[in-house]
Amino acid sequence: MIHKKFSFMLPLLAAGIFLASQTTFAQDFDREALKAELKEEILAEVNETVWDSPLLGGLKNVSLSGFLDVNYFYSFKKHSNSPQQDELASGLNFIGENENNSLTFESFTLFLDKEATEEHPIGWQLHTYFGEKAKRITFLGEATPRGTNDPDRDDIFTVATANISWIAPIGKGLTITAGKMYTWIGLELVENIGNPNYQHGTLYNNAIPFTHTGIKAGYDLTDNVYAALYLVNGWDSFIDNNSAKSLGWYISYTSPSEKTFVSLAGIHGAEGWDQEKGPIASDAQRSSSTGGLTQMFDLVASYQLTNKLKLMFNGDWGVAEDAAMDISSGMATGTTGHWWGVAGYSLYDFTDWFQGVVRYEYLDDTDGVRWFDTSVWDVTVTANIKVRENLLFRPEFRYINFAGDDSADEEVIVGAGVEYLF
Repeated sequence: MIHKKFSFMLPLLAAGIFLASQTTFAQDFDREALKAELKEEILAEVNETVWDSPLLGGLKNVSLSGFLDVNYFYSFKKHSNSPQQDELASGLNFIGENENNSLTFESFTLFLDKEATEEHPIGWQLHTYFGEKAKRITFLGEATPRGTNDPDRDDIFTVATANISWIAPIGKGLTITAGKMYTWIGLELVENIGNPNYQHGTLYNNAIPFTHTGIKAGYDLTDNVYAALYLVNGWDSFIDNNSAKSLGWYISYTSPSEKTFVSLAGIHGAEGWDQEKGPIASDAQRSSSTGGLTQMFDLVASYQLTNKLKLMFNGDWGVAEDAAMDISSGMATGTTGHWWGVAGYSLYDFTDWFQGVVRYEYLDDTDGVRWFDTSVWDVTVTANIKVRENLLFRPEFRYINFAGDDSADEEVIVGAGVEYLF
């Protein structure tokens, strides 16, 4: 009888234990959910307190990115037996010729960007460069007569851009930017991770400015048309070294499908040389007066021909009063000089991790305005290989052909760059 009672009670006891355990589990589950909810609320309060504080409020919604860049390039002309060839190679501002036959720390770059938006209309930008690249985009006033290509410079750090933006409540929003900014001229960028080829092109290095310090006003005229006006100190200078300013303008069109892009740009100002005629002084500087009107026009176009093939074009034309130079004789002629150039790019995506790029360029500076007194054409072939996510290997071949009384015929540069993006 006792056995029967126990057998009857056993299922009831098991059911009771099960229900009790479920109740305990539910209580534990509710407790964990409550803890998570409280933690989320506390973190939200802390974030609001921290990011709304006067000290850290300006860092809210700031993005931090950058890249590390190393390379090796070998110039066959630089290692020829001709002193004439070596002299010309050192005069042109090519990456491969600035650090020749050397494993090179090209750049460690940090980008701090806070975009101005409708919700937060004030933004700012700070881009810094450490390494060899900093030597060629650092201008505290004026560099050497040959521009940035001075092997004795040791400025391995530079602030490429530092500016503040504000979306003024005018129309759809007029974005006003003040400070140091990248140029609006040209197709290629200072940071070569955004360029089709690893080495910067002839036009980028020798035909256009790199940065400006001044004020910009930009406005979206339509969903597809953007325009901007600039008032800047001049070319590649933190401070103004003369009594005149340069005016700039930019207008671009992007098709609704985003397959086509076209932009026109220009810059106009008294940025000629302070020596108009006679023997060229070794310390010749940009004009310290309001003379030497310097003007430049720039055209950029791109078209996505197929899903894999993209074509790009860049054209530049410039003129400067009293700026022509006969470099071979070392004389400034005192006449108006011109320079112009074109560049074409073909980009083909063979796979998701392999892209091939061919670039052709021609630069004419036979008036010596850009200090070369010659014309140059070159072809660059690049393989952009994504080894892993954010890791790029970019082997490259470059052929350069010179024409001029004081130049050699040709040069070949081979090498590769390795870049890690973060």
